[in-house]
Amino acid sequence: MKTVLIIDKDPKLLKEVNDCLSDSGYHVISVQDGATGVQRTLQYLPDIILCDAQPEGLSGHEVFSMVQQINSTAVIPFIFLTHKNSYQELRSAMDLGIDDLIVKPFDIKELKKLIEVRLKRQERIMNMVDEKFNILIDNAYTAIYIYRDQQLTYVNQKFCNILGYTKRELLGMNLVNILYKDDIQPVMNKINQCFNGIQSQMEMTFRVIRRNQEIIDIKWVGSVVAINGKRSLVGSLEDTGDIAKKIPEEHPDQTLLSPREKEILDYICQGFSNSEIADFLNLSIRTIEGHRNRMLKKSGCKNSVCLAIYAIKKGLYQI
Repeated sequence: MKTVLIIDKDPKLLKEVNDCLSDSGYHVISVQDGATGVQRTLQYLPDIILCDAQPEGLSGHEVFSMVQQINSTAVIPFIFLTHKNSYQELRSAMDLGIDDLIVKPFDIKELKKLIEVRLKRQERIMNMVDEKFNILIDNAYTAIYIYRDQQLTYVNQKFCNILGYTKRELLGMNLVNILYKDDIQPVMNKINQCFNGIQSQMEMTFRVIRRNQEIIDIKWVGSVVAINGKRSLVGSLEDTGDIAKKIPEEHPDQTLLSPREKEILDYICQGFSNSEIADFLNLSIRTIEGHRNRMLKKSGCKNSVCLAIYAIKKGLYQI
């Protein structure tokens, strides 16, 4: 839903425009004075601004000038509402950089059409910018990310390469899922401080877990900016080149077990004792115990119950 901000001192006009645009599916914010209009612009980052030439307080020219001084609001289409209908007024507005002008009294259908045209034009421009921007940063030598709403909303290919994930796997992922367990709390505390306004940027080194389970040290840099009206952490990631260790697999590969050990393991899963297994296989109890101890060591298990669970998980025994 597109957001339209209307700044006009005429309450009757505000209601008429508000009702019409709301019925057409727009989210409308109406204010009567220029100062409040600037505040609402910063707060909501509307998709388009309709501003009377002479609202209460700040003039329309002053509102436009203030909006133009901020990068995140300078690109918002700005339409002047004026009683004057002269070349000088139009020229003055265009010289300032105002996108369009409509003369009061106007047909509400004409205003709607003008809004639609300006929004479509703005969308085409932003799509072109986004496309060029994505091509540029996706092929950058620096790993770049955008993090907001507790998830990664953008990562470039370099970022994926460092962590060993695909874009599909990383997008929508909470950062907690790749942080080393001992670093989760300090990292998330620092990120929350940024989003809560305690600090505007962060830089720290911590450990993350790559897709292949390697733990690596990375340098994480980020600053909080507004993207489409939402506070987002935007920054870069750098691999420091240090591999702390590789997380051991919970269980080694099943090929580490010999055919005889797999045979004995099958009996263990069925609940037979060492003496019963020895009788079935015509082996000594001591031999069975030796095989059992080696399997415990290879699997990392502590007892026969754990060993049976290991066999089920590894597909060595079917229930």
